[in-house]
Amino acid sequence: MRFKNTVVALVSVSVLIGCAQELEAPQRAVNAEKSIAEQQSQSRQTGCTGNLRAIDEGRLIELSNPNTLVDEYDAQVRVNAIAKIFRESEDPRGLFATVYRLITNRAVESVENGDYAYPTWARSLITEFARRYMANLYGHLTNTEVTGQWTRYYTIAQNCNVGRGRTLGVAIAVHLMVDLPKTLYLIDSQPEQREDFVVFGDILLQVFDQLIIDIERDYKTDVSDLLNGFFFGDWVDRFTSQGTMTAFMYQGIRLKAWRDGQNYRTFPRAVVNAEVRLSWGTVDLMLAHLDAVGVL
Repeated sequence: MRFKNTVVALVSVSVLIGCAQELEAPQRAVNAEKSIAEQQSQSRQTGCTGNLRAIDEGRLIELSNPNTLVDEYDAQVRVNAIAKIFRESEDPRGLFATVYRLITNRAVESVENGDYAYPTWARSLITEFARRYMANLYGHLTNTEVTGQWTRYYTIAQNCNVGRGRTLGVAIAVHLMVDLPKTLYLIDSQPEQREDFVVFGDILLQVFDQLIIDIERDYKTDVSDLLNGFFFGDWVDRFTSQGTMTAFMYQGIRLKAWRDGQNYRTFPRAVVNAEVRLSWGTVDLMLAHLDAVGVL
């Protein structure tokens, strides 16, 4: 009962967040009280955010420029290079890059293996999905335009009081719940391509074990509870009944992204945006709560 009441409260608050924050509205990548540089300087004193050199930051800016991205192979090279730079700098802003590197590598491989009925569509999905990630990283690094949800990720990634499990969870939620529906719409996904979309989702499971290994290796962080929870609902099941949230946490969340992508084709954008904001806001708040009580 306590958990159910918590969820109700989180949903209520997320409605307010959703109404206040535009999905696609760019924000300056600056904290209201401190600049990114000031936050990084303060955080480095505690040794929790790594040490990204200026030359590496310049390289990240070059790699993340969305306007020069060519195709899925270019995306693969860039994502791997971005992950490597963040990893070697021990910079937790690269937590998601480590995950995305594995996903992108497997996705490109699956296209080459002929796993899709619509390979051109699959290539576009890989490329444009990566472009959205890069655009927000580029905006963050250049202090220009970043969507509200990615601003959230980069802010908490540099907050030494936030657990890295929560940080990674926020990034995964942004990518799947916010970026994915928009990408599916922009590449003009058709109903008959839904089966290929499901196959693409299965790729996440195929690299699942390696995700845990690589995050542990790159950032000395055990995110097995987070990833088991995000994909299978294990940590939610601890508070409810077995399997209650399984569909939502894995199949449900991806199929919802597909539906939202299709809804952009038929409903007013503001209506779909509101639904996406509400869903993402709820997960964001749940992750914050779970981090606070030590579940993650």
